Amino acid sequence: MAVALKPTPSFLQLKKPETHFLLRNKPLIVSTRRFAPMASLTATRSLGIGETFSNLKKQGKVGCDIIELGVPYSDPLADGPVIQAAATRSLARGTNFESITSMLKEVVPQVSCPIALFTYYNPILKRGIEKFMSTVKDIGVHGLVVPDVPLEETQVLRKEAVKNGLELVLLTTPTTPKERMRAIVEAADGFVYLV
Repeated sequence: MAVALKPTPSFLQLKKPETHFLLRNKPLIVSTRRFAPMASLTATRSLGIGETFSNLKKQGKVGCDIIELGVPYSDPLADGPVIQAAATRSLARGTNFESITSMLKEVVPQVSCPIALFTYYNPILKRGIEKFMSTVKDIGVHGLVVPDVPLEETQVLRKEAVKNGLELVLLTTPTTPKERMRAIVEAADGFVYLV
């Protein structure tokens, strides 16, 4: 699935270029082929590792500016029923963090755009924050989306992410109170993911 992101001054402005790892090598107008940057979601949750590998390579070739790669999790509370079902199927096929990192070691050098992992906080804690961040950095991933971590609890994750050259993408929704949305935007190192 590909989504065009609405280009807004706050999206395109690199507030903190030293910690904006997902789009730091892109011009301020991210794509010359479109009016808006494009992110694509690939769910290892429903595809097998081989299909995911092939799809990631294709997405880099067709002009995606960022690829978001979903890591399957047994309790994906921030996802809707379609992605929850995809996660269940993927886990039943044996997809896990280790198989995804193994696949990414091969595919990242062949993809022309940055990859952000969409994962939940519990798998990060299970491996240890430092070890998880180091592993993700070593395979060439550029960022993380962790939907179940509230802003107030992101400091440790952000510190380790920056230390490893990763961008922690913060999320907000259209129904988020304006004061909280402002705090999220101010805390963001790069762009904010509007759910």
